[in-house]
Amino acid sequence: MPYKHKYVIGSTYAFYNNSDTLETTASFNYCGLDLVHADTFIQVIEDIATLSTDILSGGYRFYANDFVFPTVEEGCYRFIIVDVAAGENVLYISDPFEVVSSDAGLIYTKYRNAKNILNYNYEGLPSFYNKTHVELLKRKPLRPTTTQGYVLSTGSFKRVRTLLTKTWEFITGWFDTKEHDGMQSTIIHSDLQLYIDNNWESMNLGGDSEYSLEWSDNYGFIQASVRLQINDRSSSNKAL
Repeated sequence: MPYKHKYVIGSTYAFYNNSDTLETTASFNYCGLDLVHADTFIQVIEDIATLSTDILSGGYRFYANDFVFPTVEEGCYRFIIVDVAAGENVLYISDPFEVVSSDAGLIYTKYRNAKNILNYNYEGLPSFYNKTHVELLKRKPLRPTTTQGYVLSTGSFKRVRTLLTKTWEFITGWFDTKEHDGMQSTIIHSDLQLYIDNNWESMNLGGDSEYSLEWSDNYGFIQASVRLQINDRSSSNKAL
């Protein structure tokens, strides 16, 4: 099936959301986050996480910090925000997501930025990290090398410095446009950490990295590849 954002039962999550509009004009100051079935909107859990509002200029910002996803039946769900002070008016409805019991095929990811980007108030929330699972296939590590130098008058090349970096290549799941937009937004953050082989690895887009995405006509889902460089895993050899 095409990829839907996934939550793993028992895992810890945090997210920050920014919206330009709400479903109604009711108050956004007294709200709760509920879990509902994706198709019937029948409530499954009330107040699944503590929701905080962060209203900035130009939209509505809200975030949930470090909540454990509870035990529910596997399947498709949504989050909704309700105004608890005004007759449970629905303020926000999320896209559907899938709840699973296994993290197979998923990589646990956390990220934030040093400065405010993408309408995220990181400067106002200095300890906040988004925490999520992303469908990524990790391939074997690469060892790109970059050689710097100059050409002598004799025509020979003088090697000045060689830089060896450790890079992983990842293949996404079959994402639609919205999921690819979200993935590209994630990897541009200055503090990006992926849980790989039981360790947190700080990663970044290397100088020659790109998010390789080629859409086919009339096809709504596609995989992409991206290369991420592990921070502080470079070796430099000056050959003067």
